[in-house]
Amino acid sequence: MRKKCMALMLSGMMVFTLAGCASNPEKSVVKEKNMDKMLQEAQKTDDTNTFDQIKEEVKKYETYKTRIEDNKLKVVVDVDAKVEVPEVEKLSVYRVRAQKIKQDFLDRVQKTLTPGMTYYDGSKAKTRIKSDVAKEIRDCKKALNDAKKSGDTVMAEEYEGSIADLKKEYEEAPDHVKLTDYPSQNKILSIKSLYDSDPQDTFYSWLHDLHGDGEMYYGLSDGKDGNYHTLFVQNSENYGNCLRYECSKNGYSDNLSSAVVENDFQMITPKKDGQEPEFPMVDPGGSLTCADNEPLTLSQEEAEQKVNTLLEQLGLDDYKCYEQGVYSQLLQNGDVTDKYRNVYRFLCLRKLDNVFVNNQAGYKLTDGWQGKDYVKKMWGSEAVAVAVNDSGIVGFHYLSPLSISETVVKDSRIKPFDEIKETFEKMVVIENAAQDKEAEGSVSVKVTDVNLVYTRISEKDSFDTGLVVPVWNFEGTVVDEYGGGKAGKKTGIILSINAIDGSVINQELGY
Repeated sequence: MRKKCMALMLSGMMVFTLAGCASNPEKSVVKEKNMDKMLQEAQKTDDTNTFDQIKEEVKKYETYKTRIEDNKLKVVVDVDAKVEVPEVEKLSVYRVRAQKIKQDFLDRVQKTLTPGMTYYDGSKAKTRIKSDVAKEIRDCKKALNDAKKSGDTVMAEEYEGSIADLKKEYEEAPDHVKLTDYPSQNKILSIKSLYDSDPQDTFYSWLHDLHGDGEMYYGLSDGKDGNYHTLFVQNSENYGNCLRYECSKNGYSDNLSSAVVENDFQMITPKKDGQEPEFPMVDPGGSLTCADNEPLTLSQEEAEQKVNTLLEQLGLDDYKCYEQGVYSQLLQNGDVTDKYRNVYRFLCLRKLDNVFVNNQAGYKLTDGWQGKDYVKKMWGSEAVAVAVNDSGIVGFHYLSPLSISETVVKDSRIKPFDEIKETFEKMVVIENAAQDKEAEGSVSVKVTDVNLVYTRISEKDSFDTGLVVPVWNFEGTVVDEYGGGKAGKKTGIILSINAIDGSVINQELGY
């Protein structure tokens, strides 16, 4: 359970983090969206805007080049990209919904990745023992002294109250917890039932407060084989459905049991030859070193074969490798973040009609007041992310899976790329305007790829149902007005435009 003292010390950081997530539903591209009208456009049966016509049109865009400069908004956009469409006869529209992780899939993952492995109740590793509480008391006392020195009497009173509560917790906390005393049932269970069986368990209490109507499984190995295996499952209407597995020779991963479904491995960054990796919120001047007991010497082809075999064994044949490369992953074990490992990281996406479903630009987020209730929900991007090194499969994340309920439109009409291009050239400047107009530099946008793919858009009045539709993704790199740095350079989808009605996909609204 999160303690008051820790919440006080983190509050500033949380405000900063959420500030970048505020959506602006007043933008015209949001107000003009209409699902019924879009489907009417998709179902038109005249001879205009057929997919065959679009394929013929884009032949003149073997290379799409342009430069856009907006001195007022301080944005420079350089486009040098090949426009690519899938080699299929038609594009369709499908209705989909969020799919839960099922027990038989968990069983299959355990049998495939860790055959015969005994797992233990991972929540027990989250139990706050006396040393944990003692450390928090010390941190609160330091914060109390700082508050007194600055004359902040309100915060000083808050910290004094927190210290009193922590001292009571310290008296009741166990000295230690032996994980192997708690063998796992290896079952996906309701969070409510787990909480009811042990209301004092801080991990179950935390999950119950967040999404008590959800389901979970959390298992850890005993590490006797020299590897520390972590396996986590979550089914949650608020925070999404996922299965995450990781193993390491350097301790259990602390990245797996977070409530919100992330798009990929946390704390992972592309490897740059000859340079030490940089991770957000990790001091680059610290003693971060590469773990010498987790080498990466196998070839990328050998690693990809392991991934393809795993997908086949798990019955995930619809997922194909979308991108791959060498990445550095932080080995975060408790408070210790002094080591990283290099892995091949494969991002695999679903293929429908032999077309990738790329939802990286359109997850759905609700975070704010709705009437008298505060609502926080997220529907993340469907993906399978796999990490491989010389030990084999060391990471497998199955995120936000979809189930397809019906084909809504078999052969959808598509807007001409000339119209899509006009929308892009207008909106790419608006969407990437410099936040600091006083800065010396301008935002630099470089577009290197333009692809026609599928994505999932959410239905406005239903959080966990949506449509898979064709979209144009404009991909590349954005560097902020300060020239980049840790957080100022982003690579991926710059803008995603609905190919049926030409509307810009709003990442946070999900449509």
